[in-house]
Amino acid sequence: MGVREVEVTAKGLLLVSMFAALSASAETRRVAIVVGNNAGNGSLAPLRYAENDAGKFARVLVELGDVGPDDVLLLQGRRVADLERAIADAKERVTGFKRVPDTRAVLIFYFSGHSDGEALELGGENLPYARLKAMLLGTGADLRVAIVDACKSGAGFREKGGRPAEPFVIKLSDTLVASGDAFIMSSAADESALESSEVMGSYFTHNFISGLRGAADSSGDKLVTLAEAYHFAYDRTVSATSVLPVGVQHPSYDFRLSGQGELVLASLVKPSATLVVPEGSERSLVTDVIRDQVIVELPPGPIREVALSPGQYGLRLMKGGQSFGGRITLSEGNRRIVKWDELTLQTSGVAVARKGPDGELSQQVPDAKKTVGDPAVISVGIGMSRDLADLLVAQPVGLSAVLRVGFEPTAGDGLTFSLWGQLPAMIGGRDFASGGLQVGGIMGRIGYRWAWTLNRFWFGAGPEAGGGVFLERGNLENAVGMRELRTEAAACPVLALRGTARLKLFSVVSMALDLDFAAGALMVNGALQFLPLPTGTLGLAVDL
Repeated sequence: MGVREVEVTAKGLLLVSMFAALSASAETRRVAIVVGNNAGNGSLAPLRYAENDAGKFARVLVELGDVGPDDVLLLQGRRVADLERAIADAKERVTGFKRVPDTRAVLIFYFSGHSDGEALELGGENLPYARLKAMLLGTGADLRVAIVDACKSGAGFREKGGRPAEPFVIKLSDTLVASGDAFIMSSAADESALESSEVMGSYFTHNFISGLRGAADSSGDKLVTLAEAYHFAYDRTVSATSVLPVGVQHPSYDFRLSGQGELVLASLVKPSATLVVPEGSERSLVTDVIRDQVIVELPPGPIREVALSPGQYGLRLMKGGQSFGGRITLSEGNRRIVKWDELTLQTSGVAVARKGPDGELSQQVPDAKKTVGDPAVISVGIGMSRDLADLLVAQPVGLSAVLRVGFEPTAGDGLTFSLWGQLPAMIGGRDFASGGLQVGGIMGRIGYRWAWTLNRFWFGAGPEAGGGVFLERGNLENAVGMRELRTEAAACPVLALRGTARLKLFSVVSMALDLDFAAGALMVNGALQFLPLPTGTLGLAVDL
């Protein structure tokens, strides 16, 4: 073991000892006010994930942040008066903490919702930043940490002419004796804060929580500090939003502190459970299955494990331009190491929305790692028709127009479903006077398809099965030798092999070519006969 490794280990042990000592001796007590509100004033579209973000933030503080369940005041969809009462409640708790000699109090405030840069917006009501700062100061907490995830939040806490303070000076021999205010904002003064349907939350909060669950532990000491969590969230938010057409989102901070020491926001020393993703993943997303929430993301790099509570989790990993997924169960004290062969090929897409007056964007922004493919297909083409009543006799073949509507839930390997409509066509070009027939029909089929991707091209092939109803209309001879116009129907099962090809034209539109080699089974004159139904269609495939 080298000198540098000894120093890192010593640092980790000292920080662990310091964190444990603070908790055991109750010298530092924490209270958190966590607020999420999807609604802004009347002109703003409601957000989708602000209240969920607050719930996820409260959970991570209880599980890893040394905040007792009774000391987290969670407000979801509440009004300004409710927030004022929560701050008053926090003040009472801080007063109670300080009745014990030498006890220091840390207040953590979190908000996710709408903001105009001057005030927080809660269900159509406004709370000015200046009043919020004054109320947080009035709690009497020694250290106040405020995290605001909202549009233009960088303008709210910044004092005119002020400059961000230097980061904490870390001395391992000191306990945490810093006091003052630390303000962290998700966006700059003139920027929108963005939500994503892929992570089911805002970019900043998603990355901040991911950092607290282990992704920000760059030192490997099993402790995530305020500085580590902020720097991780900043880098990941800028990186994730830099590829979006709506512009880059830049988090900001303003620390006004005195004293020395480092504030530990999350301890990973003894998590309830740990999930370790496979080596080589370019991006990993973990979803809480019961709550249907994405709760942590790991970027590429040496950090492969995250701290979680026991439960069921969905895992999606990106590698080599493809997405792989699976479901994992964690039990108390379990350290679960996931292997690549436990995961299957999947696909995804990203919808982005602003936390601002423009509301949700109309476009879909594709994930950079998305596998090429298109779930919904509408196409037209040609098909072959035969006389259903006379398959035993060699009859001419007729060509007819075909309309196909398909749905493919996955762009990789997976199930397919399609409906076919074949318009009536004249058999052999004969007219009704000479006994000609028109044949058409409808089919419904499900199947399984294997897929291969090559840049903008995507290819697939697989079997399908289903059923159809076919119609004959013609001038037919009746029992007494007279001709009359009749329509007859015949139902039959259908088996097919289908090959598909897609060429990506735009982000959500592809050209679709489908070739089918299908056959239906009919009883004709007491014998089982096969009705050939080959078709070829060309059309458009559109992501839903």
